[in-house]
Amino acid sequence: MDNATLVETSAVQYSSQFRFEEHAVTNFSYQVGGRAEIVSLNLGEDKSIGKPLNKTEHHFYETAVKSLPCNLLDYIPCYRGVVEIKNGKPATLGDKLRLKRKGCYIVLEDVTSRFKKPSIMDLKMGTRQFSDTMSPEKIARKKNRSLATTSNELGVRVAGIRSFNSSESCGHHHMNKMEGRELTSDSILDAFRMFFFDGKEMHTAAIDRILHKLTNIIELIRLCDSVRLYCCSLLLVYESDKTGNLTNVKTDIRIIDFAEFQTRSGDGVKYDGPDDGFLRGLESLVRILANLMREQEEKIKETPLKIGFEEEEKEQSASEQPPALS
Repeated sequence: MDNATLVETSAVQYSSQFRFEEHAVTNFSYQVGGRAEIVSLNLGEDKSIGKPLNKTEHHFYETAVKSLPCNLLDYIPCYRGVVEIKNGKPATLGDKLRLKRKGCYIVLEDVTSRFKKPSIMDLKMGTRQFSDTMSPEKIARKKNRSLATTSNELGVRVAGIRSFNSSESCGHHHMNKMEGRELTSDSILDAFRMFFFDGKEMHTAAIDRILHKLTNIIELIRLCDSVRLYCCSLLLVYESDKTGNLTNVKTDIRIIDFAEFQTRSGDGVKYDGPDDGFLRGLESLVRILANLMREQEEKIKETPLKIGFEEEEKEQSASEQPPALS
């Protein structure tokens, strides 16, 4: 790579004189959803990703994010400025950098970098998947897609999954956005079963922690008057590596993709109150994960009863055997 120059930043940790080191731009291996191709950026100690700059999303990170409840920032990726990537060349020998377009990229923290084996689910949130500034043709397509998928009823749709699963030949379970669109309100629970199942057991500790975080996000979103999170996604991440502390499993949830974000001060219709469509998606997630937890609790309750019954049968069978001849 000849150079990739930092052209703008609001983060004090990066100087305007910063220059990427050679081979600092690589393909991001943990992208499971979205159309824009994400790249991994080596900006020193903190791992970052770059996504093609969108004017609305850039405005969100630079300005609009400051008007959100302070605690909600814990669930939004840390913004690290904007970079311009020039003259992209292979990051490593034989591995060409696949960029759909060159130019400016928004730099965000890589939320997967703290995990050894991150299992990731990308969820498209909200009952409405279009903004006021889209063309009538695009709005019509988005409406039809919402009506044909779980977005309309549940306010949530699976956009992608990559989770570790020892029963799969490749060691992972995958689901792409087209498969996610085929899910129904009845079958979507199957996707979450697969996401949290590692081939041997269910990651119930991760489910429990994510449930707790979802309830926090719901309360914070209810405080966001006039904010519309159209086309935003929710990223769920949990640690699949069980060699560490099993009682304190690592999880993360982030709201991402703000290209169609709207506020009272933005373009288009001015809305009051919180985003009910986004809230419906969050509440549906709570119900889905709560159902999954209840399933696991029922299995735990049934298991010792079944074992006890089998042992009782064995004892009864042994007592009915005729005495051995001496």
